[in-house]
Amino acid sequence: MQLGKLAHRFDGICSVILFLLMILSGSAVAEEWMYTVRPGDNLWNLTERHLKSMDYVPQLQQLNGVKNPYVIPPGTQLRIPVAWSKVHSTSAQVTSVYGAAAVQRGNQERMPVEQGMQLLIGDEIHSGNDAFVTVEFADNSHMRVQENTRLRFDNMRIFGDYGLTETLIDLQQGRTESTVPEKSGKATRFRIKTPSAVSSVRGTDFRVGVIEAQSGTSSEVLAGGVEVAGEKKNVKVPAGYGTMTAQGKPPVAPVKLLPPPDLSGTARYYQSLPLVIKFNPLAGAHMYRAQIAADRDFKNLRSEFTTASLPFRDGEIPDGDYWLRVRGIDGLSIEGKDAVIPFALNAYPEAPFILAPLPGGMAEPEKQQFKWAAQTDVSHYAIMISKDADFSTVLYFNPEVKENSVTLSESLTPGHYFWRIFSVSAREGAGPFSDTMAFRVPYPAPAVGEAQLDDGKMTFAWRAAEEGQRFQFQFARDREFTDIIHEESTAASQLTIAKPDSGTYYLRIKTIESDGFQGPWGKPQAVEVPFGISYWFMLLMLLPLLVLI
Repeated sequence: MQLGKLAHRFDGICSVILFLLMILSGSAVAEEWMYTVRPGDNLWNLTERHLKSMDYVPQLQQLNGVKNPYVIPPGTQLRIPVAWSKVHSTSAQVTSVYGAAAVQRGNQERMPVEQGMQLLIGDEIHSGNDAFVTVEFADNSHMRVQENTRLRFDNMRIFGDYGLTETLIDLQQGRTESTVPEKSGKATRFRIKTPSAVSSVRGTDFRVGVIEAQSGTSSEVLAGGVEVAGEKKNVKVPAGYGTMTAQGKPPVAPVKLLPPPDLSGTARYYQSLPLVIKFNPLAGAHMYRAQIAADRDFKNLRSEFTTASLPFRDGEIPDGDYWLRVRGIDGLSIEGKDAVIPFALNAYPEAPFILAPLPGGMAEPEKQQFKWAAQTDVSHYAIMISKDADFSTVLYFNPEVKENSVTLSESLTPGHYFWRIFSVSAREGAGPFSDTMAFRVPYPAPAVGEAQLDDGKMTFAWRAAEEGQRFQFQFARDREFTDIIHEESTAASQLTIAKPDSGTYYLRIKTIESDGFQGPWGKPQAVEVPFGISYWFMLLMLLPLLVLI
């Protein structure tokens, strides 16, 4: 009789315990992680590795409906409540840093972010203009902190024997891009919270940004899925979609990300800064974001800029090979899919400042000289002259000019030409060519023969004109030609003027070509006009002699 009562009482206690376990199990469902059974796993060794106490074996069995705690088929998914799990804090590591970024740790002074630095719970990262930091977490997740961003590592914990890795980032300003591995052998809970939303992910590529103008948060999913929570409402965002959460409001329904811009016509090679990145506008885009990285995976960002108008004009980066990605931004400030292309930059050392001949200018008729401003840290220059703007016909090329000028030993014939130059330094190598500069070699002024004097006239002669040419002639009392006696334009090869009074005079002449282009004046030539004796004066001088006769 007593044994029967005891058995009945024991059954009642077991029912109560089972009921409590069911309640406990139900409350843990919302805070649990999934474990995939591997060969050799059983509830006993799993509990030993991951849970706080071996007493959780029956609870774990009950929660997952495991019939035999010693034999579990590999691949079985087990639910493990977070509350039962062993917990210890972990850290993150900086895998790359570019630009000015700092870490604030408690009350300590800010420290510059350095590659290999360990980041602890409570640490804050502050990135400046064109400053980027890549962080790796214990579960092999990566987060790229973009420029002008401020965030704090609120939590980094490991449950069990690396059974679940939990990361919580408090993004206060700026943007992050994160990659959370889908199949790393470790369960992951990765969350980013902002003033207006919390984005939770499992196995995905996603971006989160704080929209200051709207006091909101943009969340964009490139792969996997993200759950965004705000104002007691959760929205699941699949790959290829995004959402915006304004402060004090729930997330908007997911919207499709804008497609990648078309960069098929965008330049792949640049020779000057700032970069001018051209492409056709994208329908639906209110703004654009461009990023430049040293690697195809964009783990090493070098520059980032946004614009509401095209083309992009930005980017202060050294010479090298880079990758460019561009995305459109819609009216909700949700950023679209990326277009990615490689490009190269060779902007240094810059070409020198040109002194002569200037673009569209005139060189000397003979022994042409090319001049430019001298540059420090430049070992030499290379100059090229061509008859064609595309330099398909190169007439002169000198790759080893040590000085800041060159005088041609063989003169160019009159006509139209183009020239360009680049600088070479020991540190940067050969820089880009200058702009192609057109110049003209004029016909030299013709040499004027000796003046012919005849009965109050003076005649000057020179070479015959080429077809369509004319000559401009000046005759003056002074070498500076401020007191001009006679000036005339003629196509003839000679000119007759009235003979002036005796004295020293000066003449000069220049060629005017058929298109109106005027060559340089020739060197001034001095002309001596002798003292003239008239016929009647000579008769008067002879008259005394006639009287004596």
